[in-house]
Amino acid sequence: SGFSLRHVASAFAHNRDMSRTNRFRRYRPRPPRPKRRLPYVPRNTLLSKGEAAFYRALRKAVHGRYLIAFKVRLADLVTCKEEAWEAGFGHMIARQHLDFVLCDWRSTDILLAIELDDRSHSLPRRKHRDSFLNETLSAASVPLIRFQAAARYDTEAISQTIAFSLRQPRK
Repeated sequence: SGFSLRHVASAFAHNRDMSRTNRFRRYRPRPPRPKRRLPYVPRNTLLSKGEAAFYRALRKAVHGRYLIAFKVRLADLVTCKEEAWEAGFGHMIARQHLDFVLCDWRSTDILLAIELDDRSHSLPRRKHRDSFLNETLSAASVPLIRFQAAARYDTEAISQTIAFSLRQPRK
């Protein structure tokens, strides 16, 4: 009563396959169980007052032609191959967010990204982030429009800027 050669070969193949899949699994430590109540509180709104004002103007400007998504993670718009992701390029896009993204209603195809630039965009750290965002979206052929934050917005100017950007050929 022994193992057949076929059984041994099958077990070897199974172990080999399992070692390949386990190689890609990472140890993810579980967060410590809280001894007290968690410190989280609701934010109440998703958009700041300035973002909400621009959102209302953007809705009027697009006349319902496009789906407007806001606070979209950059990694949901662009990605890279697994090797590049592992090399750190994935980390660079995983924590960045865009203010608004226009999509096709039916297909949800990404049409263009919109950033609302307030005073914080003049800070050196923010300029570096904006430059990275510009280069990343350009490399992925995703059009980006930047609007300066303001107390009031000209919906016709927003509409014309969007229409012009959408007419431009993608790389």
